[in-house]
Amino acid sequence: MRWLAPAAGAAALFGTGLAAWPYSVDDAFVSARYARRIARGLGYTFVDGAPTDGVTGPLGLVPGLLGEWLGADPVLGAKVAGLAAAAGAVAWAVDRAGRESRARGWVTAALIALWPLLGVWAVAGLETGLAALACTAVAMGVADATSDAPGSGHWWVGAGVAALAWLRPEAAPACLAALALVGRARGRVAAGAIGLAVASAVGVIAFRLALFGAPLPLSAAAKPPDLGNGLDYAGRAALVVLGGAGALPVFFAARAPGPRRAVLIVLAVHVAAVILAGGDWMPGFRLFVPWLPALAWVMAGPIGDPHRRVSVRAALFACAVVVPALSGAMALVDAREAGAIRERDGRALAGWLEARYETVALVDVGFLAYAADLDVVDLGGITDPAIGRMRGGHADKAIDPGLLLARDPDAIVLSSRAPPRIDDRGRLRGFAGLPVERRVAAMPWVEARLRVRRVQPYGPGRFYIVLSR
Repeated sequence: MRWLAPAAGAAALFGTGLAAWPYSVDDAFVSARYARRIARGLGYTFVDGAPTDGVTGPLGLVPGLLGEWLGADPVLGAKVAGLAAAAGAVAWAVDRAGRESRARGWVTAALIALWPLLGVWAVAGLETGLAALACTAVAMGVADATSDAPGSGHWWVGAGVAALAWLRPEAAPACLAALALVGRARGRVAAGAIGLAVASAVGVIAFRLALFGAPLPLSAAAKPPDLGNGLDYAGRAALVVLGGAGALPVFFAARAPGPRRAVLIVLAVHVAAVILAGGDWMPGFRLFVPWLPALAWVMAGPIGDPHRRVSVRAALFACAVVVPALSGAMALVDAREAGAIRERDGRALAGWLEARYETVALVDVGFLAYAADLDVVDLGGITDPAIGRMRGGHADKAIDPGLLLARDPDAIVLSSRAPPRIDDRGRLRGFAGLPVERRVAAMPWVEARLRVRRVQPYGPGRFYIVLSR
């Protein structure tokens, strides 16, 4: 009955994913638009013109492409693939723990069941579920390769790293650490697997150079690193993902030499890489989520150790789940609400824009542009190299007023965290928007020519403002 715990862990993941199903992060619709345009023969583009590198992980487009070719929505394809891949990652980690002892298998499954973030992100429409499977392959491969038992763990590491090269570039340092550990443990035996990983990394660099003329994804310029944000991101993740006290079972796992310590080295390198990369602006710590099955396996070591008293094991388990379960449950509620708001308020605005305009300038280029099928001027620069490589951080680009005027958008859509102030002539006099939005609103030609045509409430405390002639 060794399959029972892996099945239970995968089922718990499925349950969370289905509960969070209405949620799709806005960037999922950016990937969906690329997938749809590729499937329809319009090239690797977001708008008509030259190819643009608006998708950080090109491999993540495959489920959306399959969905489009099968006559379904690309977002649906991404959701189904993400949930299936994440469930596979969970089952793999639980099975690996169960081969050590039945208790560790069930502890791993219970940890995953009480950490809802993986299920939420598995159905968010991005490549997170696929990345979770690849990260689990790397972690479990490292565990096998650094254990005394012979096996093919080095090949799993090679395959996982090869996939991550096309999915999550910030995982590159962790992948290098994994390859180094496997090379040290297996020597020449690991040469083929390491070669596979290196060939894949070279391939994605060649792909970007050939198509976009740059070796790094556009997001590296559009969202330049910010060490302060990275430290804040990792600190908040330590509280939400580990619950602070969750560091205790990690500490006990790190004390004992062996496979768990090796996997923790990989995880620690990844944390450092995310800090240096400046973290992420999306909620739910998606840059750490793909490693949760591996983290659960690590924690299951000391929690499921039969040599510890039951009371100690129970305390360690509580340390690992209390805060993540509570915060994850709130994230699940927020995710469902976000999906409902998008369908109600976002779809209403998208329909209104589609009926009136062809080209719109905005930061949130995901759902609104996808649902309304608009041409876009991307004020954040994540799909537009000319803007993405301008000075400034994410949503803080110093856009040349002449460039925006030359693009001649029919409308500009701004966001605000408070009701905007509008005078009796329809001029925008104040709003709580992003830095780049405030900069655009203050451009002389925008102030002189454009007036507020619509203010769309978007859930509690947020508004979209449409400016046009």
